[in-house]
Amino acid sequence: MLIKSLPVLTLFLTLTHAAALANPFTGIDTSDLDKRACTSGCRCDPSATPGLYCGYCWAVTSCQSGDCFNDVYQCGSGGNCCVYGKRDSCVARQGPGC
Repeated sequence: MLIKSLPVLTLFLTLTHAAALANPFTGIDTSDLDKRACTSGCRCDPSATPGLYCGYCWAVTSCQSGDCFNDVYQCGSGGNCCVYGKRDSCVARQGPGC
């Protein structure tokens, strides 16, 4: 009888162990970071997936050239947009989005 239940017991232990290890890391502590104010007045392509984009990305339609390429934008649904200012990864052309 014990031999017949061994595969079931092994499967149960494997699944419970995997579930316990699904997220072993805690969230990143951002409490020491300064919050940036959202400055509206920019526009994003309404078809863009909501998220962060550098000014040179296709999703940011209000930035065509110049210093705005170095800024980071948050595009929302329906073309809503916030600009948070200069971001080093955007300056280096390694920023989010695109």
